[in-house]
Amino acid sequence: MIPYVNPAGVHGLRTEMISGFSRSPHMYVSYPVLADAPALNQRLRSDLNAAAKAYAARTVSKDKFPAPEYNVDWQLTAISPDVVGVRLRTGEYGGVRWANSTKTLWYDRSANRVYSSGQLINDLDLLAALVKQHVRRDPSVDPDAVLPNPQLFDSIAFNSRGDLVVEFDDYQVAPGSMGRVAAAIPKSEAEALLTPFGLRAREAVETMEHGAAPEIADPPLAGNPGGTGGGTAGGPQVQPRTKVNCAVAKCVALTFNDGPGHGTNRLLNALGTTRATFFIIGSAAAAQPDLVRRIHDRGHLVANHTWSHRDLTTLPENRVYEQLSRTQSIIKEITGADSRLVRAPYGAIDPDVVAVAKELGLSLIREDVDPDEWQDKDAATIADQVVRSVKRGSIVLLHDLRPTTVEAVPKIIRELTYQGYTLVTVPELYPQGKMVAGQTYDSGGVARVSLNGQPLP
Repeated sequence: MIPYVNPAGVHGLRTEMISGFSRSPHMYVSYPVLADAPALNQRLRSDLNAAAKAYAARTVSKDKFPAPEYNVDWQLTAISPDVVGVRLRTGEYGGVRWANSTKTLWYDRSANRVYSSGQLINDLDLLAALVKQHVRRDPSVDPDAVLPNPQLFDSIAFNSRGDLVVEFDDYQVAPGSMGRVAAAIPKSEAEALLTPFGLRAREAVETMEHGAAPEIADPPLAGNPGGTGGGTAGGPQVQPRTKVNCAVAKCVALTFNDGPGHGTNRLLNALGTTRATFFIIGSAAAAQPDLVRRIHDRGHLVANHTWSHRDLTTLPENRVYEQLSRTQSIIKEITGADSRLVRAPYGAIDPDVVAVAKELGLSLIREDVDPDEWQDKDAATIADQVVRSVKRGSIVLLHDLRPTTVEAVPKIIRELTYQGYTLVTVPELYPQGKMVAGQTYDSGGVARVSLNGQPLP
């Protein structure tokens, strides 16, 4: 098992996201940006943008449910004054099951240089031979598939004892049904394999403080809400106000998906004293707790948008539970408040998702106004489309990761206020106590859920 660093305690860390180039295939890519690692930032940005564009170009997606999906999340395998390790976990869904792969990059701070995992090793032939000896213990693994190929050894890290851990992608050396396949080469055996930088990378792992217990499949929960995650204090504070009666007032709820991210601070400033609902990604919140705390402290509602933005209808029920419950925990840890709302990525809901949401006390939120920002519309077009489309009780879907959306917000607020609308959080659209866990809410009303997750008439 590989230990991961708690990102909440890493100074100068923020997250960047790449979302879909079109509505389909589904796409969500997240990666860390460090203030003092320019070469690493550039490598991650260029590699992941290229990979996302290549996936979109080769993936033919018609209107079907569920759609093909490309998802990347990350963990820090090391952080020290000398070395940084970033593990990228990529999932591709083609309609039957997920295929997962990992890639670990290593960064030399002093040289401002990025190393691939294979560059930690001075003898790939010897490494392949040692790995073959270890994987032969499992009859499900094909040792003959272990070859001295740098592409096969693209995810190498260390455990807390200093053993060398080699991870393989799904289907590389074993059936995909086995899940994660990894081999640990004991420290004493691996000593001769490591380059000088490989030795420094191992030392960084052995001496660092880990933010949580090791995990295999997904990042651990952050445990330090006081970390320097990139939030900025200040700005106009939302003052307590008289409760809005949306049975009388013309109410509209602005909602924002996929943060916190690079544009969240600017969005909070653009909102001013207007309240909104933020559906946040749990892994991004864990990396930037100060930013989530600022959302909460400004009077906005923080709600659940899963841990890593995967289509929940493609996951087994236990993984759906994990995606939602871990995000619930991080929201509670950072804000002190329980989230009662969830928005499923891509709006994908099925009976299993509804059952898990009900168990966790979550109401499912849809929208009736979506300006389709993914089409790269300018700010004026986004604002005009929102203002033309809203009606009393509307729930508006926006994204705080897109600069044009942030630019559009002041005009949206100004025009809707001029037309007599009151902007509220989602629960304020409904009489107190009337939102029911497991029920889907859309446009101030209630929508039933069909088997494929689409609202029925």
